[in-house]
Amino acid sequence: MSVIFESPWLLLAISAVLLAGVSAVWQMRGRRGRWMFALPVLAAVSAVGLDVLVQTDSEQIQSMLDVCRRAALAGDAGAIAPFIASDYRDAVHSTRAELLKAAEDVFRRAALERVVERGHKLQIEGNTAQSRVRYRVHLDPQRSVYAAGGTLLFVVLEIDYRRNRGRWQIQRVVLVSVNDTPMGWKDV
Repeated sequence: MSVIFESPWLLLAISAVLLAGVSAVWQMRGRRGRWMFALPVLAAVSAVGLDVLVQTDSEQIQSMLDVCRRAALAGDAGAIAPFIASDYRDAVHSTRAELLKAAEDVFRRAALERVVERGHKLQIEGNTAQSRVRYRVHLDPQRSVYAAGGTLLFVVLEIDYRRNRGRWQIQRVVLVSVNDTPMGWKDV
């Protein structure tokens, strides 16, 4: 069922088939009953409407990651706060506040110029989800503390999510690697 909400293409294809069928019937009836064309038009409008109005779990998570990516570019850790679960915990940050403080510090020192998502594998099971995201990160060579090692980084994160009152929130973030070298939060 979620295939209908993920993309409008299935319903648009059904609309095209309906249009062909309605056209054939209309031709056989002597070009009478134009009301029949309302059915394929209704299917096409429904396809676009459902795609716009209904946001699936994967679309919600992707949207959240996009907002977090833009906040990281702006150096605004506060914009990430609503997406972090109140009981957030990882190997280094034992609270949400610690994570946000660390993120603020990293954003300031890193001076990000551009962050591009290079791959995202998402697995959703009920009210929990896990993803592995690969980013290409461009640092400002003039302002970044990390630029001594190069201004282009490939960062891999593993993120755990939990649905809380209908909204997805980040439960845990693990830094997996930087430039294909295994790394953790303690190395940053």
